[in-house]
Amino acid sequence: MNQEYEQLVNDSLFQDWHKIHPRAFLTHFFLQLGSDLKPKGSWEIGFLGQNKITVFVVGQQVEIKPEDEVFKKPHEQVEKLNLKKVKISFSEAANICWEGLPRNFPGAALGDGFVILQNYKQQLIWNFTFIDKRLKFLNLKIDATTGTVNSHDTIDLVQKS
Repeated sequence: MNQEYEQLVNDSLFQDWHKIHPRAFLTHFFLQLGSDLKPKGSWEIGFLGQNKITVFVVGQQVEIKPEDEVFKKPHEQVEKLNLKKVKISFSEAANICWEGLPRNFPGAALGDGFVILQNYKQQLIWNFTFIDKRLKFLNLKIDATTGTVNSHDTIDLVQKS
């Protein structure tokens, strides 16, 4: 993840974009995951500038996605992500998640998902979300400085009548 960030900030595409958006700040890292918690794509790194989010995909080359609206609740603020405060690596967080999934979601048949590294409600977290085979979202939030599982939630996608 740090390697991808360095690749991004040293890329001319990002540097040219940042000259036009000097007040933009880092907000998140996003990665699609398989049910085995292995990456299914490249890291996507988001920046907020003037109430719009711009995402850079960092793979063999750096790509930029079109600027988009911010996905948040109206009363929430998008918080700056400070990578220097991240003490738990992605691989460490994935291991904690892997151990925590059966304990927090017994019997769940895990499908694909994603992880977001973000500062949410003034808490630096690895936010793992998966869909299970019974159409439920399984969410596990891990503190990115201590490795503690902060919360776990299940959301039914299908309402029973």
